[in-house]
Amino acid sequence: MPHHHSHSRIYPSTLNGWFARSAAAHPHATAIDFGHDRVSYADLDRMVSVCAAYLADRFSRGTRIGLLAVPETDTFVAYLGIARAGLTVVPLSPENPVEFHSTIAQLADLGAIVMSAEHRARLSNVGPDLISPNEWQSHQGGLSQDLGDPATVAYILFTSGSTGPPKGVPILHRHVCAYLAHVVPSTGLGPAHRLSHTFALTFDPSVFDLFGAWGSGATLVVPRKRELLAPATYVATRDITHWYSVPSLASHARRIGDLPPQSMPRLQQSRFIGEPLSHDLACAWRLAAPNSVIDNVYGPTELTISCAEYRLPEDPAAWPVTRNGTIPIGAIYQHLDWTIRDSAGRPSDEGELLVRGPQRFSGYLRPTDNAHRFVRIAGGRTGTVIDEQSVDERDWYRTGDQVLWDGHALIHAGRNDRQVKIRGHRIELGAVESALRRHPAVLDAAVIAIPDDQDGQNLAAVVCGNSERADDLGDFLRASCPSYTIPGKVVWATHFPVNSSGKIDYRALAESLQEERPSQ
Repeated sequence: MPHHHSHSRIYPSTLNGWFARSAAAHPHATAIDFGHDRVSYADLDRMVSVCAAYLADRFSRGTRIGLLAVPETDTFVAYLGIARAGLTVVPLSPENPVEFHSTIAQLADLGAIVMSAEHRARLSNVGPDLISPNEWQSHQGGLSQDLGDPATVAYILFTSGSTGPPKGVPILHRHVCAYLAHVVPSTGLGPAHRLSHTFALTFDPSVFDLFGAWGSGATLVVPRKRELLAPATYVATRDITHWYSVPSLASHARRIGDLPPQSMPRLQQSRFIGEPLSHDLACAWRLAAPNSVIDNVYGPTELTISCAEYRLPEDPAAWPVTRNGTIPIGAIYQHLDWTIRDSAGRPSDEGELLVRGPQRFSGYLRPTDNAHRFVRIAGGRTGTVIDEQSVDERDWYRTGDQVLWDGHALIHAGRNDRQVKIRGHRIELGAVESALRRHPAVLDAAVIAIPDDQDGQNLAAVVCGNSERADDLGDFLRASCPSYTIPGKVVWATHFPVNSSGKIDYRALAESLQEERPSQ
């Protein structure tokens, strides 16, 4: 069934459908621009057709295929080829240690991993078959037919679990197409537009980069690694019209002096997601891109990329001032249901945000991870919260985000668990603590996020144990943990402060760690 949107246009019901529609309508337009190299829609479609035929011959529909996310043509060809062949893509970060890839290969039961030839040796012990592009490029024949299905899994992303292994989030084609059917028309994207690509494929806003572009005939402008270090220069020199990133990329630009006023005059739209957007950072961005609208976007991976957004008014004097200095996350998309519950499960204007509807995922890869994440509300909106093990459409997803409804917009007021977002990555502080405790010299560990000097935050750890035997702690963590989960600061202590209930007093720890910050 195609997805019918409120204005009754029929939109594609699979990821390949969005791409194929643009390739047919705009064959000569540029689909991907690497700076040194451009790929047209017709050429990309031809390469995807060969890749999809190779994969469809080798794997049964629904097989999960790992994809090492290096920014090159073959990676994008494989992403689309996996979708067209009716398979599921599981992006893997080249930055993560091999041990982490092995864990994901097991959890997701990968049938194969696609990677470029130079990564083959590093991944040879991960488990599944390895496929490099030269293997499908020599394949005879192509596949123009779409074997994808709205009810099957388009992609699986892994978020760090609070304890134990990471949690797999499977997103169906119908979830992501409900999202695209809302967001592609509402952003007004088309063949004249050029989109930034700041997100790794392991981070779900990248799906907007790819299919916002390929779903509308626009161009995906892939940065070279160093270009993201100077975002305003990347926007100006590569003629980008639509920007999308985590706020910390913008605050980095500002800190290094790469965000001067009027530096991005041709930018038309700027979207920020993944972290709170501060009022003063939005002001600095507006001065640098005076002709751009600014949208603050919100959504957990489980609700398919984003489910709320707030557009800042034309006139900065009319921008809302919130109690925590952040820009509101706005209104939940009209095709989704939402409610706010206080800690007792009663409806409230302030509390935890719950959402359901066509973008809500159907449950984690491991059903045990669903515990306490979904609620069924009996008796309409004023019912009580009950936990559900077998998830169905009427259940609400608990975002874990505290919000405040001011009558016009939602304001993000923090997390109700020990999860933080740092530069867009979701990190469970408990997972970092358990990684530290695995080191033989560490008896116990407490990890917190402390503000840095650029609107963001960094991880800091207080550890008890034998510091003399812990010279290799950094190497030890790097061998098994994603780099963004490694604390930037480690302080050794003889004991932790505790609160009246005998639990670690994280607030006191935060205060002591911030006092230790060198004065500027």
